[in-house]
Amino acid sequence: MDLREYDNHVSIKGILNIMKMVPKVIRLINQIDTVNFYIIIILSIVMGLCPIITLLTSQNLLNLIVTRNTNIIISALIVYILANLFSECIGCLTEYFDGRFQKVITFKLNYLVMEKCTNLSLRHFEDSDIYDKLQRVQDETSYKPYKIFEETIGIITSIITLISSVIIIVNWKPWVLVIVVLIPLISSFYFFKIAQREFNVLWSRATQSRKSWYLSYLLTRNNAFKEIKLYNLGKYLLQKFKDINKLFVKQDISLLKKRNLFTFIFELIEQICIDIVLVIIIYSAIIGEILIGNVVGLINALNLVTTNSKKILNTIYSLYQDNLYIKQLFDFLSIEEDLLEVAATLEEKNSINEIRKIEVRNLTFNYPNDSKEVLKNISFEINKGETIAIVGRNGSGKSTLVKLLLKLYEVEDNKILFNSKCINTYNTVELRNNIATLFQDFVKYELTVRENIGFGDIANINNDEKIKNVLSNTNINYIDNLDEQLGLWFDNGTELSGGQWQKIAIARTLFRKASLYILDEPSAALDPIAEKNIIDIFINMVRDKIGVFISHRLSTAKLADKIIVMDNGNIIGIGSHEELLQNNETYKKMYEIETFQWEVKH
Repeated sequence: MDLREYDNHVSIKGILNIMKMVPKVIRLINQIDTVNFYIIIILSIVMGLCPIITLLTSQNLLNLIVTRNTNIIISALIVYILANLFSECIGCLTEYFDGRFQKVITFKLNYLVMEKCTNLSLRHFEDSDIYDKLQRVQDETSYKPYKIFEETIGIITSIITLISSVIIIVNWKPWVLVIVVLIPLISSFYFFKIAQREFNVLWSRATQSRKSWYLSYLLTRNNAFKEIKLYNLGKYLLQKFKDINKLFVKQDISLLKKRNLFTFIFELIEQICIDIVLVIIIYSAIIGEILIGNVVGLINALNLVTTNSKKILNTIYSLYQDNLYIKQLFDFLSIEEDLLEVAATLEEKNSINEIRKIEVRNLTFNYPNDSKEVLKNISFEINKGETIAIVGRNGSGKSTLVKLLLKLYEVEDNKILFNSKCINTYNTVELRNNIATLFQDFVKYELTVRENIGFGDIANINNDEKIKNVLSNTNINYIDNLDEQLGLWFDNGTELSGGQWQKIAIARTLFRKASLYILDEPSAALDPIAEKNIIDIFINMVRDKIGVFISHRLSTAKLADKIIVMDNGNIIGIGSHEELLQNNETYKKMYEIETFQWEVKH
């Protein structure tokens, strides 16, 4: 990848546009912790004055030494010592409040990003562009806002010190300022260009960075360890990781060379200019124009001017670079949230306490940014007290249908109805409170048993009796302590088999008091006996409710009141097991193959 393709044009207008982000960040920081915000600003202003106070007191002390008046010299010395002590105290206070403020801001901003994630819809999390934005936010931006605030405060402090130092030098020889300020100003524009280039390179890495993280995740987590060892994938995955990061290192070194070379040239020229001014100061002292104290004062003022002018320009450079990143945070936080993910919007007027009937009418659906129709004009109806099995080959649209019933994607009005009212007219949170679902890719929470079960109905997470009842009903007899840690990510954890984890997930689903229960492949990791027990429990629990389960096993599906057969996004059959055997060739063939396979095994 050639770095030249990222060498975008940098203009004054572009710099000013990017810098417009600074007030936005400052407002965000102020809203998070107003008291500490103003304390740090006040301390920073005082910090800016401290170097000048020290400079003037030291200059005064040196000039008074020639008077040989002991009392006056001692008084000046005490003032100088107190000035230094005051400066140290302000520095310690600033460091304390700065550290405290930083921790609060970092926590609040990470919380803000996580909160935003909870308000996004499934379509966002199935969009690679959104993942790239999230990657950039997580990698850089969670701490960038405070860094921008810190840099802004640093500029204020440096400007105060710079102005005070400039006044001292101007009173001596005004034209000296041209030498000590002009060189940093000329260099600053090139620094901005480097910042833009560095940002563009890192921006282009988002997708590859995510791949790099994923490869690292695979090699450092226990859930992939067995397959990596069995198939000897370690070297292959390491090589992919190496190839990605080898390019990153090459890019970084190239940018570093350019930046350091320019920095060296700039600092060499600057040092020559400073040396010239020093010669002028010393010459002025030799010919008697200024006292020795003024010589020291001017030298210190000169150092303060050059140091702070350079610091200001470097900070503006960092601000420019950080603002390029911080824009990503605001872009991420401004991602438009689907109305279906917002509770109690004006459009959502209907209330629902129980789902008694589900109607799907001529529903066609394709995922955003994909023209392929996953569901094609399907229609069916489910009523309270019915248990429905959905069967079909992989990719037939079964899981997509479940996502739409859960209102995880938007559908056209009046294509899905609950209790004869359009799904889009219900409060999303309230609707989902009536639904319990076991997903095929259920979550293995590396948390306690109580949390793994209680998450099904968070309001009853501390109801020990209810948790124990659902554990008993799902024949989970390998749990003794509800506060036992599951998984191996944390101390004293207990690892479970795939089937045991799935039973925990099923118990979590059944723990929820709902009127619609959906199981997506509930028997995938279970043996036939455990499968039969789970389906029996499920059918018994949903006897006066609505039960929907997806299954590849027709021996399980035939236990349902009605079976929906799907193929390539279409519904090709609806009926009981016996009806479908007689009237549906696809179902009949699937059942014959399954029966033959069972007979071969037994």
